[in-house]
Amino acid sequence: MPEFDASYRVIRRRGEPDVRSLEAYRRAGGYAALEKAIRQQPPRQVIQHVLDAQLRGRGGAGRPTGEKWRIVSQQPDDTRYVICNAYDADERSLAAHTMLERNPHQVIEGIVLAAYAVGASEAYLFTSSLYLEGIASVQRALQEALDTNLVGRDILGTEFNCTINVVGVDIGFMGGEETVQIAMIKGRRGMPEQRPPYPAQAGLWDRPTVVNSIETLANVPVIVRDGPQAFTSVGSATTSGTKVLTIYDYVPDSEPKVVEVPFGATLREILRHAGFNRAEGELRAVVVGGAEGGALPTSLLDTPFDFDRLEEIGAIVGSGIIELLPANTCMVAWAMERSRYLSKESCGKCVPCRLGMKRITGILEGIISDLGANNDLDVLDEFAHYVPDGSLCGFGIHAPNSLKTAKLYWLEHFRMHIQEQQCPTGTCIPVRAHRFVTKHVLP
Repeated sequence: MPEFDASYRVIRRRGEPDVRSLEAYRRAGGYAALEKAIRQQPPRQVIQHVLDAQLRGRGGAGRPTGEKWRIVSQQPDDTRYVICNAYDADERSLAAHTMLERNPHQVIEGIVLAAYAVGASEAYLFTSSLYLEGIASVQRALQEALDTNLVGRDILGTEFNCTINVVGVDIGFMGGEETVQIAMIKGRRGMPEQRPPYPAQAGLWDRPTVVNSIETLANVPVIVRDGPQAFTSVGSATTSGTKVLTIYDYVPDSEPKVVEVPFGATLREILRHAGFNRAEGELRAVVVGGAEGGALPTSLLDTPFDFDRLEEIGAIVGSGIIELLPANTCMVAWAMERSRYLSKESCGKCVPCRLGMKRITGILEGIISDLGANNDLDVLDEFAHYVPDGSLCGFGIHAPNSLKTAKLYWLEHFRMHIQEQQCPTGTCIPVRAHRFVTKHVLP
């Protein structure tokens, strides 16, 4: 089993010294990476370190961070920007909030290092306005850093300048999309934009822009301080480092757990590390990737947690949420509820996403209500391909994942509903009655 306890790099475990203050963070080695980079390393060397560390973006796509930085640094435009994406699109994810609240200075140091590497002098920390404690924590840390010349003008007595602006909004799921964030910072409506050009070429104010997740940037001080080889000593062959996860049990009112685990650990090891020792007979599925993730049967619990392997079996790293579904879950009903939620969260700009997810939801509602027909399965397959193919952003690309994995691994649930008009678990209620007696929540 991987050494989980030695893998915590971007969040603080309970019992560890509190590093929210500047003094405590510096005692723990904080800002040593920034001083090392600014005084000893040219920007291109910092980028090379990030490349050598094989740091993949933690925001969901998993693209090489160093490649994005290099593209921005090579643009002819001298004005460049950095955006730290600290907005958890899935409101149930506690990753960004935890890092802002528990380790704000490491986030700030990562942002300044990114700005130094790509030649930017202005950065934005884009987050949810609902993270009151997290925003207060990072604003206090920013003031401390400003007072000690770690942010602002002439950082550490050099000619390097970097200001950080905090932007807090609340626009639901779409707030996590990079082109939506760029549009909102510019004062426009938050809707995704066509790519290319990509933000690295023409982003904020049509200037080259690095957009990285908060977790990605929080890893940068570790790489610069300890070196790429130390960073790659943890993780899998294809993805170095760790991932912050939010894990939910199916027991009502149970508290979610936030853990940091090395890439390559199996789902079974992760659940055991988080204290979820459920017998396989108690579980129907494990949902990996959050609201847009895929449901996996317990037979796949030994799957390594990694970008490529999860995508091969229908799940995603996504928002870093893992959810347990009890054994009495009807997967048709689960796919219906998840599709209904996502249809409401769509910004509506792309017709395939706006209408396709509503159509998927409607067909699943009909199946639940004993109105399903055999050709419904074929129609669902068509929409599962139609929505991703016609969507501008990752939301539409992954929105049908719940349907795809439910049909892939539990096709008998669909067939029993359609052909026998019975729920395989005896838990489904016709949609109209269900809407009348319950309040909709994300399952």
